[in-house]
Amino acid sequence: MLRLFLTVSLLFWQQLAGQDEVENFCYENDCIEPAEVIVDKNYEEKKFLHFQAVATVVTGMDMNRAIETGLERLFNYSHFSNAAGTIVPISAPWTVSGSMENGTMEQTFVISVLIVAEVISPPEPTDQTVQLWSGSSDWYYVRAFDQKLDGQQYEKLVTEFLKDLEQDNQNFGPRFHISFYNTHGLMHIAFRKIVHPLG
Repeated sequence: MLRLFLTVSLLFWQQLAGQDEVENFCYENDCIEPAEVIVDKNYEEKKFLHFQAVATVVTGMDMNRAIETGLERLFNYSHFSNAAGTIVPISAPWTVSGSMENGTMEQTFVISVLIVAEVISPPEPTDQTVQLWSGSSDWYYVRAFDQKLDGQQYEKLVTEFLKDLEQDNQNFGPRFHISFYNTHGLMHIAFRKIVHPLG
């Protein structure tokens, strides 16, 4: 019982520290921030307003290789591989989205990165595997972390978060989203909240 308490306490403080680090990072780097935040048990509910991004789908690879491949395509888009032949400013975080099947990540991932808000009409990509994407205002269940992990640890954290949401009877979408703010493990894991019109 004591071990369980200490494990839960450690997880809570790691998440709290991770959340503080994300807030500090976004304050210093002007990245997307939520419009509203509700603090829950060991995660938060956050509402993000409209944003625009550039994205690509990567299949048949583990998550880390998929991120490397996807970010290379997105970096090329932002550096002249677009219809305008110009630099398109992008911003942290970069995000990987995917699905879980029996506790394992399926090997199809959507990799995306934000286009800064000052770019009103981003140019079309010249690479057919890359596309522009706009996100509407949505609520997400979010848990923050500040630790470098490997692929299996990502699966474990995503699965644990999913189970916590199920235990709390939360309505959420089937896809997970992991947003990375730096290369040292500062990240959010999120699931989109499904809001029913009648409550």
